[in-house]
Amino acid sequence: MKKSFHHRHVAAITMILFMLAACTGWAFTTPIDYEPGPAAAPTLPCPVALSLSPEFTSYHHSVPGWAYHADFGPALQKYAIFVARSVFGDVQVLDSQGSRPDAKLLLVPRVTSSDLAEHGGVALGIQWDFKDPKTGQTLFTMHVQCETVSPGMNPLAALRRAAAGMMANLTLLTLQRFNASSGLQQLSGH
Repeated sequence: MKKSFHHRHVAAITMILFMLAACTGWAFTTPIDYEPGPAAAPTLPCPVALSLSPEFTSYHHSVPGWAYHADFGPALQKYAIFVARSVFGDVQVLDSQGSRPDAKLLLVPRVTSSDLAEHGGVALGIQWDFKDPKTGQTLFTMHVQCETVSPGMNPLAALRRAAAGMMANLTLLTLQRFNASSGLQQLSGH
């Protein structure tokens, strides 16, 4: 009884804060926790360049009428670097200095869809373009869609839990899709 009463208070206070924030135009920024750890041994070792756009590394999702948005950018950057290094090993993350001359592929991930649900559901769609590093021509494209639900009384905590789980699932699914792709193996020379 005491625990249920406490959860109701926390939920009520959270909802009051969200309503107050929505009325005043102020919003909570919810960071997404994601630490993939060290990259696994590469499965398709070859030199590649990874291009992370500012739109990708600063990506956030806001829901109209909600008092917060989810800051996915830092987690997506870690995800992309971890996946690239786990699959290809020899990865140069591009900056303003341009591409490496020996790269066989240029990897360009981008967010194609995102959704946040009030009950703690999160979904992300990521498209990976594999391009010719010299011409910029797209040689191969792979789309990865992932969703996770983590219900909870506190919408903010449910969102954080769901998003962290979704990033871990997205990483695993992306690695599986990359390693199972015969087209990607051919492009990387394996």
